[in-house]
Amino acid sequence: MNNTNEPVGSAAGLSTLQRARFGPGMLLQHEDLEQLNTYTRELSRLLFQSFFGCGVVCGLQVSGAADCGPLKVTVQKGLALACSGDPVYVPEEKIAQTDQDKFDPNNGTEVWVALCPTKKCCAPRTTTCCSDDDEATSDCTREKDGFEIRIYQERPDCACGCPQAKDTVQSGAAPNQGSENFCKCVDPKDPCYEDHYAGKCGCTCGECSGCDCKCILLARLYKTSDTKTPWKADHSVRRFIRPGLIVDPQIEKDKEPQATNAAGQEQSKALPMIQKRIADIKEAKRLLQEEEKQLKQEQKLQLQQQPVVAATGEGKPK
Repeated sequence: MNNTNEPVGSAAGLSTLQRARFGPGMLLQHEDLEQLNTYTRELSRLLFQSFFGCGVVCGLQVSGAADCGPLKVTVQKGLALACSGDPVYVPEEKIAQTDQDKFDPNNGTEVWVALCPTKKCCAPRTTTCCSDDDEATSDCTREKDGFEIRIYQERPDCACGCPQAKDTVQSGAAPNQGSENFCKCVDPKDPCYEDHYAGKCGCTCGECSGCDCKCILLARLYKTSDTKTPWKADHSVRRFIRPGLIVDPQIEKDKEPQATNAAGQEQSKALPMIQKRIADIKEAKRLLQEEEKQLKQEQKLQLQQQPVVAATGEGKPK
């Protein structure tokens, strides 16, 4: 009898990930060395996109102000993930302003703020293997990631974000489960996070495909009647993807011996008091028994000392 569990069917395929391999004495080309960078980047893209999707990881709070001039939008430092899985990092606070010819803060009522990735070629170097007839060409040896803050009058069609919530405070929040629910988790039925909880791969980004979606929606700035801060920020339109952290279970385990030792110490302190209390109860019980015994003896003595009265009667006359 064959005990091996052989497959009864199979299908094979290849992944899009590809690693570079080298051997002794091998002549390397530019594509071989570039593949080292490509594999690492494609792997991180795949993991980030699959784990979190697109959205804001931390920071990137938005505020706006217009003092007799263009609308100035301030974006705090932070990190976001594009739909491609590439991180977009803003290392410090950045201020962008609207073009006075395209937007008038006095007449406009709202703007949409998005963060888009950029790149810059740095440290160009001339190639040395060119022929005498060809002109020397140069390629960049470093590529620096950058960012661009874009301000739109209408919501951009191709940007990672969430639908505008009716209540900006409760947007994306899970239903209230009482004071014992300390986990600030989103509602799994929220359209912005529904695919994530359903285990679907990929990244949905408005009306465009994931490859074309490179911008992340940060906030909607809308005008109010408040004279001090007329421009308010609505961050409910951004997709927040910071992972939730759990309590270290080892901390609870470390507390168990301490709690046991503390209970033992308290018990040791309370033991003499308990023993004294038991002794007092026994002494009180002994005194009560002696008092009851003495009372019974007194009652018995009183009964013995009572005079005996004989019954007498008058005789009949003779």
